[in-house]
Amino acid sequence: MPSRHGMSGLFFNLEPGGIDMLSKWIERIRQFINPLLPRANYLNRLIWFGCLSVSIPIVLAGSAYYHFSIVKLTDQFKVDNLASITLLKDRMENVLTAVELESLKISANSLVKDNMGKPEFDDYMLFGMILNTFQVHKNSSSLISEIMLYDKLSNAVLTNNYGYLPYMAYKDHDDIDIIMHMDGSGKWVHLPNASQDGYLSFVRKLPLMTIGDQAQGVLAIHVQEDVLEKNLVNYSFAKEQSLMLLDSHNNIILHSKGRNALGQSSALFAGLQEIIKDDNPTGQMTILDDKQERYLAVYYKTTFGRTYISLLPERAMTKELTWIRWVIVSSVLALLIFALLLIYFASKRAYNPIEQLIRYGEHIGNGQPLSPNGNDIEYIKSCLSYLNEQSESLNHYLQKISPNIRNQFLQKLLSGSAVSRASLLDECREQQIPVEGTFVVLVAIVENMFKEKRFLPSEGSIVMFAVTNVMNELLVKSQLTGYILEKNEREGIAILHFNGEASEGEIRERTKAFALEIREALATYLSFSMSVGVGKAYSGIAALAESYREAKLALQHRIINDSDPVLFAEEMEQTGRQSMFFYPNEQEKIIVDALARGEMELAEQALNQFAQIVRGSESYNTIYQCYHVLLSSIIQSLEEKGPGMLDSLEDNWFDQLKARQTSREIYEWFIEIIFPLYKRITEESRKKGAKLAIQVVCKQIKENVGGNHSLIDFADMVGLSPSYLSKLFKKELGVSFVEYVMESKVNKAKKLLEDTDYSVMEIAEMVGYSERNLNRAFQRYVNMSPKQYRLSHR
Repeated sequence: MPSRHGMSGLFFNLEPGGIDMLSKWIERIRQFINPLLPRANYLNRLIWFGCLSVSIPIVLAGSAYYHFSIVKLTDQFKVDNLASITLLKDRMENVLTAVELESLKISANSLVKDNMGKPEFDDYMLFGMILNTFQVHKNSSSLISEIMLYDKLSNAVLTNNYGYLPYMAYKDHDDIDIIMHMDGSGKWVHLPNASQDGYLSFVRKLPLMTIGDQAQGVLAIHVQEDVLEKNLVNYSFAKEQSLMLLDSHNNIILHSKGRNALGQSSALFAGLQEIIKDDNPTGQMTILDDKQERYLAVYYKTTFGRTYISLLPERAMTKELTWIRWVIVSSVLALLIFALLLIYFASKRAYNPIEQLIRYGEHIGNGQPLSPNGNDIEYIKSCLSYLNEQSESLNHYLQKISPNIRNQFLQKLLSGSAVSRASLLDECREQQIPVEGTFVVLVAIVENMFKEKRFLPSEGSIVMFAVTNVMNELLVKSQLTGYILEKNEREGIAILHFNGEASEGEIRERTKAFALEIREALATYLSFSMSVGVGKAYSGIAALAESYREAKLALQHRIINDSDPVLFAEEMEQTGRQSMFFYPNEQEKIIVDALARGEMELAEQALNQFAQIVRGSESYNTIYQCYHVLLSSIIQSLEEKGPGMLDSLEDNWFDQLKARQTSREIYEWFIEIIFPLYKRITEESRKKGAKLAIQVVCKQIKENVGGNHSLIDFADMVGLSPSYLSKLFKKELGVSFVEYVMESKVNKAKKLLEDTDYSVMEIAEMVGYSERNLNRAFQRYVNMSPKQYRLSHR
């Protein structure tokens, strides 16, 4: 490819023949373009610019869509990775902690704990009992492949696969030496001999809490690595994704992509140190490997010190997004071709009416031919401009004679918008509104619309239409003059005008009479309960905004005293307020505690006392703040009941509280909405918790039939009182706790009698009974002795 200098030389060094050839090509291009862009006829130009106007947005939209698709899918990769590692963590932690718990149970077993490191640890009957214990724990988990116990003093090795072996006869005795000289205890390791058999081992020095070289023995549980690795692979959603698990010492104990890295320190692998150094328990970052390849890393650190890491190469994400490019390019090309064809035919069809329009203009010009100046488009533009001017003139005239314009002007005055004196006088003169005299503003609001069943919440405009119609009829029948309008679909506003001769007393009496007529008429004909706020009387129309503001402030006084349906602003200013007010904490505590116990009547009584106390503040803002604090306390009480309680809330309670304007509305809202909802949520939560507690207790009893089961111990375990747990047992299972334990022991003994050759005394010890008590239990539940049961089922 020639450089810039080379290209310049190419042009400047052309021979005369080459210059002629270039001129011919330029001329041909100009001849091709000129017909498409004529000066007078706009048909081809319309097609040309129509194609451009369609092509550019489609190309830009396609490019933008591709960009946002890439960003969105990249974010989706990150979300899926985080979800994958979270699911992996939950399942793997359940698996690993289950094995660790089995190890702890074996270590704490009296057969091991009481005989480890003692000279009498050579009894074959003891070995048999320990091996039976091993078999029980192995059968309790499908992951456990082998359990090995080593006693240092007697050099005895016990395994569930080989039974008793001397130390030197055990094939993996080298692993025992490694464990004995290992720092720490209770951890997952890759032992040399066990790893060759495909085992990952959880080892523990015995006895428990061993310090240094004081270990008297070793307990090791071997788990198949391929079983654990299947858990890793199941949660990997990309072929090239790799998942690994680090122990508390940052050594790799599991890896989904191979065994070469198992047992090695993560410090040997580039990029993993950044994850180890990060203090956050979970997160994601981009790291580089030894070959400088970029990976998207997502990690999760558990409380046990283990770290789960998911690595996804960036090239894998890029490969996944390749199809989007082709889809977007194909879609853009298809839309572009379709749009170009559509523009071409539409432009040709659209131009035909333009020609007909020009000829029709000449026809209606009183027989005088019209010769447009310039081209045909300019002629049409001039015609449309003339039509637009005539249309605007007509609209202006119609708007002036419309009553709606007067209402808009009055609403503008009520909102307090700045209007010059001259403009105000002109508008009032045009709308025939008096400027002088005394003006009073009344604001009428429908009470308790939340309980109105005849109208939907979205039909506020219909309600106010009916209210303003009634107000208009009453204004016409009375001897008052003024105007009626509505605002915000919830306020009916009356602007009353009195001449300068009316006294203040007369204005007040006539205003109050009109307000009472409004309330009575709406109660009679529409069954609406109304409250009316009345602002002060002001001289001159310019003070309408102040009177309107005062009328709304007077309506706020309903939260203090809702017994008076007509509220005057000057009366509200004369009301005295308490010099000091204290929030009713005692009543709030009674309400919350009563709700928590389900005592609705006590909660209602305390709420009534709460409402009386806060009304005594005689402050609108103080009362609302007190109710907000009470609502916050109730929500906090729900949250303390347990996780997920707030998800049961239906709507925004604070918005609902704000919509209530009177003390009665607020009181009824708490009684009818909040208290029943609180009761329903807590009862559902309590039922779920009771069932879960019974399931946990039953599971523990079945898994450890031979234990000494105590109702008090199980009650402490599930966080309930013994008496309540006993009632739950009887209610959920139909039997008492003691009967359930006895039935479980009898069922276990029946299975052992059918499937094993243990004596009745041995079976009685396994289920935690003496032989005599077992016989009694069989007589009670089976109506025969254990020996008779064995003979009848063999």
